[in-house]
Amino acid sequence: MPLVRPVLILCLGLATLVASAQAQKPAELQFDQNHGAWTAVLRACVQGDRFDYKALSLDRAKLDQYLGALQSVTREEFELWSKEQRYAFWINAYNAYTIHLVAKSYPLDSIKDLGGLFKSPWDKPFIPLGHLFPDGVTKELTLNNIEHDVLRTKFKDARVHAAINCASRGCPSLRKEAFIAEKLGTQLDEQVRAWLADATRNRFDREKSKAQVSEIFSWFKADFVRDGGSVREWIAKYAPEEHAAWLRDTKKDVDLSYLDYSWKLNDIERPKR
Repeated sequence: MPLVRPVLILCLGLATLVASAQAQKPAELQFDQNHGAWTAVLRACVQGDRFDYKALSLDRAKLDQYLGALQSVTREEFELWSKEQRYAFWINAYNAYTIHLVAKSYPLDSIKDLGGLFKSPWDKPFIPLGHLFPDGVTKELTLNNIEHDVLRTKFKDARVHAAINCASRGCPSLRKEAFIAEKLGTQLDEQVRAWLADATRNRFDREKSKAQVSEIFSWFKADFVRDGGSVREWIAKYAPEEHAAWLRDTKKDVDLSYLDYSWKLNDIERPKR
């Protein structure tokens, strides 16, 4: 009982800080935690597992609005957000800036075409969110900064590999809505299950006890082992039920191999003229 009063005072103090930070901005300038502008882009351009870059090039207004909103978030604001709000922010930012990078140079065959002699497109500093980066010093971020220094390091959740999209056909598909804090766990679970159920990216043969899975499981094996004990166990947790049962059966050997990754741009197919 003696702790009740100090804890209550602390909670009230935190609530006051949050309210104060929000009050510094007019309502129309406060960040939209539903990421509505990004959802509008995704609904207009995502078709199955492809993205309509041509449609985006004809109307970039919503994407530009969203990127502007991301950049306008102050560090003070950001640090008062919940973990889920920050997590959703960085996932959406990664995907939006990847689309932005490709759209600026569209048409192209692969995002890899945007790399230089000594630098890949993922190492290009072009994202003006350095004020939100953990070190608070970096001015412009790279996509690798967001993926490896923020998402993988700060949140330690292997499901993120099903949520971020590198504009390539080998990647898990873009979701047709933004990730939001209120339903982030459900969204991430759905992304993983959809990815594992997609036979173009992960294939399971129960009769032969074979699993051919995305190279992502090889590249980031440590993340899946950390969360699941092994790549196989992690996959079994989310795989379609008809495959999950035999994957979970540790008495059975499973021939696990990795499919070649396609770096071809995830653009929609257009009729050849």
